[in-house]
Amino acid sequence: MWPSRASRCAYQGKPVEDLEPRLVERGNAALARLEQGLQSSPFLVGDRVTLADVALVAYTRLAHEGGFSLDGYPAVKAWVTRVEQALNIR
Repeated sequence: MWPSRASRCAYQGKPVEDLEPRLVERGNAALARLEQGLQSSPFLVGDRVTLADVALVAYTRLAHEGGFSLDGYPAVKAWVTRVEQALNIR
């Protein structure tokens, strides 16, 4: 979902308002679910980085390119930072 939306926003120059509302809704629902889960754990599965974190941080850290703001998801933003630090991603 995010890669195609990202290409439409960041690479094709389309405003977020021109995107399919269902995709926006689903993306925000996914971020809300991440937010909820990360409020009780520093990583997606326990206290250490796992493959789950690696798999999801790839698109989540670039959500802004698809028109998604992480500003309303403080636990997600903190998690992205923790995973980037753990994996030495700049």
